[in-house]
Amino acid sequence: MRISSTTLYQSGVNNMSNLQAQLVQVNTQIDYQKRVVTPSDDPVAASRIELLNTSSGQNTQYKANTQAVDSWLSYSDTSLKSAIDLMGSLKSQAIYAGSGALSTTQLQAIQKTVKEGLSELVGYGNATDGNGSYLFSGNQINTAPFALDLSNNPPTIAYNGDDGQRSVQVSASRIMAISDPGNMVFGSLASGGSPTAAFDSVINLYNLLGQNPKPANFPTQINNIINQMSDATQQMNIGLASVGAREQENSNLQNMSDNLNLQYNSGISALQDLDMAQAISQFTLTQTSLQYTQKTYAQVAQLSLFNYISG
Repeated sequence: MRISSTTLYQSGVNNMSNLQAQLVQVNTQIDYQKRVVTPSDDPVAASRIELLNTSSGQNTQYKANTQAVDSWLSYSDTSLKSAIDLMGSLKSQAIYAGSGALSTTQLQAIQKTVKEGLSELVGYGNATDGNGSYLFSGNQINTAPFALDLSNNPPTIAYNGDDGQRSVQVSASRIMAISDPGNMVFGSLASGGSPTAAFDSVINLYNLLGQNPKPANFPTQINNIINQMSDATQQMNIGLASVGAREQENSNLQNMSDNLNLQYNSGISALQDLDMAQAISQFTLTQTSLQYTQKTYAQVAQLSLFNYISG
């Protein structure tokens, strides 16, 4: 079978072109220190890398969300614990006042302490997340949930928030509530209950302690108030338990996010990382093959029929 000069020349050109393309590809891989620089390097691997990068990016965003949730829930946790401790202290004052051994003057002295405690309790109910957003106002984050008016006798309080709960996506399948409405935490969920039940109980105590003369049914009234404070504290503890459960779940999600991030990075690394020693060896081998092919092509290109005859 005879091979024409044109075919021979074209074969040489094709070989050099292929080797040059291989050389450029390996050189680019070495420059970027990646096995897959463009999709054409390995279409299947490139597709998989893109998918893993997308999943990794989503996971990174979820991790950032859980970190924000951790901050929000921590503020709520601290405020509720402080409010519960304060309610316990005020309840102790109520029990002490109900002992029956105190005079009207002594009861009025306790009343002053209760008044300060009421203002402090409202402060916990109007706690913010550090950026000015109220924790317990539902979706009305720019509105203080509880408005106390001490100029009235007895003092009055109103809830100005709503029933909403703000939520954040913390994983592909989980949306977590980051806030609790104040009427649920500090109020009564019973039918016909007050949205300000915790504060109402303290106001009732304040009002009773200031009565002069002391009413005949004082013991009965003080016992009712103590029960009101106990119910309100129980409701706040339920709210605190809910916050704590979400904090624990959020912590678990952060750990899971860290593990997923390691898996994604490992998968991307396995597909994309370049074996530098192998790449350099391949570059050297391809470069040598190209030089040999170029030399051979140059020699063949110089041949002519005269060369064959004279030979």
